[in-house]
Amino acid sequence: MKFGADLGIRAVSTWLPETTESIKAEVDGGRLDAGAVELLGVTDVPVTADLAAPQMAVLAGRKVLGRAGCDPASVGILVHAWVYHQGQEVWSPAHYVASELDLPPDALPTGMHELCNGGTSALYFAASGLLANPDLTAALVTTADRFVAPVWDRWRMHTDIAYGDGATAALLHRRDGRPDELRLLSLTHASAGWLEALNRGDAPFTTAPMEGKEILSSAQARREFYAAHGKESLAATARDRVGTSLRTALAQAELDADDPRLKMIVTPRLGPRLLHVMYDRALGEQLLARTVQLGTRTGHLGAGDMVANMADIVEQKMLEPGEYAVILGCGSGFTWSTAVVQAP
Repeated sequence: MKFGADLGIRAVSTWLPETTESIKAEVDGGRLDAGAVELLGVTDVPVTADLAAPQMAVLAGRKVLGRAGCDPASVGILVHAWVYHQGQEVWSPAHYVASELDLPPDALPTGMHELCNGGTSALYFAASGLLANPDLTAALVTTADRFVAPVWDRWRMHTDIAYGDGATAALLHRRDGRPDELRLLSLTHASAGWLEALNRGDAPFTTAPMEGKEILSSAQARREFYAAHGKESLAATARDRVGTSLRTALAQAELDADDPRLKMIVTPRLGPRLLHVMYDRALGEQLLARTVQLGTRTGHLGAGDMVANMADIVEQKMLEPGEYAVILGCGSGFTWSTAVVQAP
C-alpha cells in the first residue's frame, strides 16, 4: 500500500522486561550445545516472570501514548497482534488492552493472530482504516508475546530462532503538521500460502489446543515438509516473494534502490542462517544499502519485530532527517513484508 505524504507515525516504542536469560548460561548448563550460539545469533533474551502478554502490551501502549502526547480518547482503532498464548482462553486480548488504555467506546479493538507477521499486518490494517475513514485521527498498534517453558521452550522451539518476551506499540495518524518520529511511505506483502504446511507437516487436525502434546516443537513438521517438498523450497520461494515485496515497496515510496538517502535494510530478529536462506540473494541483487540486524539482545519478539525495529531506529537515532530505511518482516504461513520509512 502506498501512503505517500499522508501517514505519520507519531511515536513508536518497545517495552521489554528487565530480567534476561543468556545463551551462555544455556550452554554452560548443558541445555544447548555450543553450535547453537552461532545458529541463534543472540547473547540474551528478555524474560518476564509475572506479566502476561496483554499486560506488557498495555505498558507499551501507555509508553507510546505518553511520548506522542496523545489523549486516548482520540484513538479510533486498536489492532493487537500476537503469536502465542495471551493468558486466557476464548477471550479477546485486544479488548483488554483497549480497556486498560481507556480508549473510547467508539474505538474498534481488533485481534490479529497471524503469527510473526502479525504486527506488520496490524500496521497495514490500522493504516488502512485510518485513511479510509476521515473521522478517525489516530490508530494504535500493539504486539505482545510471552514464551514460557515447558510448552514453548524459547531456546529450543526452533534451531534458528531464540524467542524473547516483550511488547511494542506504534501510534499512527493522518499527518497534520505535528511532529512525527517516522513517516510510513509504503507497506507491502507477498505470500505463499502452501508453505503453511512447514508448520503443520503431516499432522492431522485436532479438536482442542495441545491435543496429544505436552510441548510445542517445529522440528517434526519441518522434517515432514522437507521430505515432501525438498529443502530448497523455502529458500526459492522466499527469494521470489522478498524480491516482489521489496520492489513494490520501493516503487510505491518513489525510491530508487541505489538512492544514497536509503541508509539501511533492517531484517527480522531471526538467526543468521535463516536470514541467509530467506534474504541474502534477494537483497544482494537489489539493494546497496547496508543490512542491519537488531535482535542480538532481544531475540525474536513474536509479532513485534517490525515495530521493535522501527522503535530502535528512532531511539538510537539511526537515520538523519530525510534519510530512509527499509524494514523487512516475515511470518509463518508464509508472508514476507516490506515497510519503507523516512526520518522527518
